[in-house]
Amino acid sequence: MSYELAWGVLLACAGVIVFAGWGLTKAADIIAVKTGIGRVFIGSVLLAATTSLPEVATEASAAAMGLVEIALGDLFGSNIYNMTILAVGGLIWGRGPLLAAASQSHLVTALLGMLLATIAALAILTRPNIGFLGVGIEIYIILGIYLLGLHVLRQRGKANPSPLEHTEVLPQESLARVWGRFFISASFVVVAAVFLSASADVIATATGLGGTFIGTTLVALTTSAPELVTSIIAIRMGAIDLAVGNVLGSNIFNMNILLVSDIFYREGYIISAGSPTHAITALVGLLLSGIVALGLLSPIPGRFGRVSLESIVILVVYLLGTYLVFMHR
Repeated sequence: MSYELAWGVLLACAGVIVFAGWGLTKAADIIAVKTGIGRVFIGSVLLAATTSLPEVATEASAAAMGLVEIALGDLFGSNIYNMTILAVGGLIWGRGPLLAAASQSHLVTALLGMLLATIAALAILTRPNIGFLGVGIEIYIILGIYLLGLHVLRQRGKANPSPLEHTEVLPQESLARVWGRFFISASFVVVAAVFLSASADVIATATGLGGTFIGTTLVALTTSAPELVTSIIAIRMGAIDLAVGNVLGSNIFNMNILLVSDIFYREGYIISAGSPTHAITALVGLLLSGIVALGLLSPIPGRFGRVSLESIVILVVYLLGTYLVFMHR
């Protein structure tokens, strides 16, 4: 694929993701309310896993080709970029801090994200190089903690449903039909996102800025496009918990994609083979999760026009983190 064609594919796929993302988000919202499962859990698990599937494809491909820096850069870079979606969402929301309108049940997901990022950063820095069946021991630990966290989130979500979930008027449509629309929309989003990632990889290679930096920025931005689109649509619908759950849930789901990376990487354990620079990205993700957790507990006061101080803090930390990765690439 030529450089010029790659840009055309990228733009076309972005358009498909926007169109299909609307249908995906709307269907997920109806499923959350009709089933009684709730927006917090549906956003954090179902929608998050669906919008993170492009990362799975990218990670498997990069790891199989031995592109460790692209694989890890995409994963940890997506996690910190996802947090900026909350900042952009706050601007679209425009009614004060976005996190003030979200359920405190998201604290479970935010704290879980901090814990998983800490484990990943420690593994990157210490390079344990210990594993089982071709997968590093640290990844088994991450997977176990993730599954435990989902159980806690499910119990917390049932005890604290979103305040508007049981008062809205729902369309007269069978649940089976809604699930059908969800899977059809998800298929379009995932296929378009995979081609989007492929075109971004061509553009990244042509720039010559280095695998770690490109993986953390351009590749991460493109594979996170579904999270951006679906979260913005959810916010415009007023489904704040769906949006926040999608962002935070995608971050913890992404950490489990390391399992896929290690399975496809055949030259050892992928975290032990990566650059220590990825620890910077993981720790920036930890810091951003902490800021979100604080915002959920107590809204950060202050605003400049429509922009809340909460959004500004998130964006500044993201930009500083990206600068640090660039300097150490």
